[in-house]
Amino acid sequence: MIQRVFTLIGLSILVVGLAFPQAQPQKPAALPQQEDQPPVLSVPKDYHYNARGRRDPFVNPVPKPVQKAAPAPPAIVRPPGLRGVLVTEADIIGIVVSREPSMNVVTIAAPGGKRYFARVGDALFDAVLKGIKADSVTFAVTTPGADPTAAREVVRKMRGENK
Repeated sequence: MIQRVFTLIGLSILVVGLAFPQAQPQKPAALPQQEDQPPVLSVPKDYHYNARGRRDPFVNPVPKPVQKAAPAPPAIVRPPGLRGVLVTEADIIGIVVSREPSMNVVTIAAPGGKRYFARVGDALFDAVLKGIKADSVTFAVTTPGADPTAAREVVRKMRGENK
């Protein structure tokens, strides 16, 4: 009995398969390459989202604040030589003291391996050499372009004695 049921089911499947053949998948024909095709996920040019009272789901509901580009501060061009050296860049590497105060000389090492000899009254970029002693040098530091009477004094010791 079971064998007859299975035989009947098999024959009915065979008859249905012959009566209604399945369409064979066709191989796609080679499409001519178009150079003007947009990318696959691009939005067509004539597309417009119709909101109908709803928000666009692809637009951020919280707009980012607009940041203005800050203008770059003008670069300060320093003059060459001792007049272009900052007090913070200057290292005191030697002091020569004489009985005559006008003969006192200080040796300053600047960035780039440069060395300068300075006397009282010589100007650096942001300071003026005010005094030379046997173990230290005094600078009157000012802001470039500011009032020279508003200077503050900075005492720098010789490099070997800072240790």
